[in-house]
Amino acid sequence: MNKYLLAMIFSITVTLGSGQYWYIPNEAANRNPGDLNSDAERPSGGGLPGGWTTILAANVNPGWSANRTIPFAFKFNDQTVTSFKISNTGILTFDVNAATVPSADRVILPDASIPNNSICLLGLAGIGANDIIISKTFGAAPNRQLWIQFNSFGYGTVVSDNTNYCYWSIVLEETSNRIHIVDQRTGGYASTKLVSIGIQIDPSNATNISGSPDILSKAGTSDGPIDNVFYTFVQGTQGKYDVTVTDITTSPYQVSGNVVVSAIFRNLGTIPINSLRMNYTGDNVAASGDEISGLNISTFGYDTISHIVPWNILSGTHNLEVFADQLNVSNPDEYPTDDRKKKKIFAMEKLEPRIPLFEVFSSSSCPPCKPANEKYLSIIENKSPDEFVSIKYQQNFPGNGDPYTTTEAINRRGYYFINSIPRLEIDGGWDKNGNVFTDQIFNGASTIPAFYTLNGTFKVEDKKITATVSYSPLFEATGARLYVAILEKITYLNVATNGELEFHHVMKKMLPNETGTVLPTLPPLTQRSNTFSYTFNGEYRLPINGQTANIINHATEHSVEDFSNLYVVAWIQGPDKQVFQAANLKGESSGVYYSAKFETGTLYPNPCSDKILLNIHLKESSQLITHIVDNFGKIVYSRENNMASGKQTLEYNIKDIPAGEYHLLIFDKDNNSSIHEFIKQ
Repeated sequence: MNKYLLAMIFSITVTLGSGQYWYIPNEAANRNPGDLNSDAERPSGGGLPGGWTTILAANVNPGWSANRTIPFAFKFNDQTVTSFKISNTGILTFDVNAATVPSADRVILPDASIPNNSICLLGLAGIGANDIIISKTFGAAPNRQLWIQFNSFGYGTVVSDNTNYCYWSIVLEETSNRIHIVDQRTGGYASTKLVSIGIQIDPSNATNISGSPDILSKAGTSDGPIDNVFYTFVQGTQGKYDVTVTDITTSPYQVSGNVVVSAIFRNLGTIPINSLRMNYTGDNVAASGDEISGLNISTFGYDTISHIVPWNILSGTHNLEVFADQLNVSNPDEYPTDDRKKKKIFAMEKLEPRIPLFEVFSSSSCPPCKPANEKYLSIIENKSPDEFVSIKYQQNFPGNGDPYTTTEAINRRGYYFINSIPRLEIDGGWDKNGNVFTDQIFNGASTIPAFYTLNGTFKVEDKKITATVSYSPLFEATGARLYVAILEKITYLNVATNGELEFHHVMKKMLPNETGTVLPTLPPLTQRSNTFSYTFNGEYRLPINGQTANIINHATEHSVEDFSNLYVVAWIQGPDKQVFQAANLKGESSGVYYSAKFETGTLYPNPCSDKILLNIHLKESSQLITHIVDNFGKIVYSRENNMASGKQTLEYNIKDIPAGEYHLLIFDKDNNSSIHEFIKQ
């Protein structure tokens, strides 16, 4: 039994008159109600996922939104309501004719200033320039949720800013008619982060959350639900017998065979639970009930229970559902609508470690991308290359975007419906700013088993890259796709405006393209392989930016700085975007890398003033092209030299180039290349 949860304070309800609601505290939830909303808690224009609608714009004065329609049938106080309006002072009312906007002052309900039939979250201050109220519907009928979020608000009279901010939501739930108040995220504010929460039916009938008007925000600074807290208002009166399943603790990843079914049960009734019957159905087949005695689950307390009969499953995807009945021997559950919990279980023929895939969406024109990339690199640079796969897609915004933007990179962003950067996708599910990436998150991604084995090799021969990818499903998966990408380990010339000088794991080409290759449905452990080949066309070109007119045309040109620096990665992704496995392919030595056709020494003197020299050794006579590029990606000097084989020295007159940091790129007609950095004083 979870001791600290049992010790949690559980003031049931504070009601004046004949109250119509009671509430459930979820102060150690660390999740969102129903787990339907996994969107990042970010400001508009600063990482907010798509699909949200602004229903009240920023305004320093108290104001109401326009009337908004509820997208499903909903009852408040057992009366059907179809619309609402909300104020930037924290009041959502179903009395859409209410005129005066109450203040944001924290009060105990009922209060004469509050309209009838209102949900109150008082103490928030929507007085900042970016303090807006937004809404979005999650889930599918008949279990949808309408989220109304106070986005990037403040508390009291302190205006929100980059240090001080908060995110709270009012949630209306279809079918159950429950109302959730979600404490999502707070930064700064220290002891001033106080609110008053309640429901007011009329001037003599209200329900307050215990601690009002001085409830301290308990959410942390994470922009995900991992540290969220919520309070659930339930219509009617609290029953004596009411047990719900808060979580199925059986791991979703199993080896085919016998599986122990375990779950966390919570007592929502007023009578302590000393016995119950645990039930589960696997793929809609019910197991016999397991009578559990010797319990002592107090009101709002928890206990973890395992069913005595194991569930025997074959490899594949399965549906598990758990619930309890026969409370204290013979009592039925008085509120059966919230009794059950469901979970997908994936059974493999064997467990194989998963190599996590980290997909970074970034741009050298994006100021927040620089610290996000630095934070990300600080984590992965201490890991073994065999522990992860990293890929970076340079993007065409903000501003004019990154010179190494490709159409495939833009389309990959569309695959995830990403509308802001920096953005990090982990295994197609974790979707956040790279600034919040940690060792703990890395380790968590590495502990999830794989659904496929995956490995392969690649070879670079002149401009041609050949890759062979071998795979084997560990369960009967359908709709999976294989993705293959050619990456450049590090690039330098796509510098723009955000201060970054080098870029890691940059995607250059996807094979055959960004849509991947559909894999056949195969019996578990069946071995298959696919071979891919691609030849980069034309010569190197550095686009001036990432706009459509300037993007590299793969049919006639490329943006590879150093062909000896290329490598290939692969991953398999399911129809729900979950990455089943990823791999860095192993390089095969071909002996025909571009860098073998000529060798260069060190630029000297460096720093320099009027001229700079470069020693070079050519294996054969060649026409050499030199570009000198500044830190903004602009070519400031170019020349061509026809040179005989052997050791020679190239001298560059740079007296007319402004002082600064530069890259010297030299390549021959076949695109053998070499890059050097120098400083002009």
